[in-house]
Amino acid sequence: MAVNKNFHKAVMDVSPWPNGQGFSGGTVWWTYVMSKSERQRLDNLIGVALLDTAVREQLVTRRDDGLLSAFGLSPETKEWLKAQKATSLVELAEAIAACNRPALAETA
Repeated sequence: MAVNKNFHKAVMDVSPWPNGQGFSGGTVWWTYVMSKSERQRLDNLIGVALLDTAVREQLVTRRDDGLLSAFGLSPETKEWLKAQKATSLVELAEAIAACNRPALAETA
């Protein structure tokens, strides 16, 4: 069996501060996230909040600006998120899904 010498293992390090958990290869996740549209980055943030209760708290309860900035969200999107009355991740995700703001419109 041939071995692919170009294959690199990556540890997905989705923790945003300040440089994640410091795993080698962790930048793969952030390079991927930052290459996506704002809507897709917001979807990734929701996904991380599903996995990490601290991130969920920062997003749902505090709407932490540092967390929102780590995902490269625009000032307009940050303000929109902060104005939402959602008290749970489900409610916030529903508000995002229902949003028809141009910045959050799904792109092809």
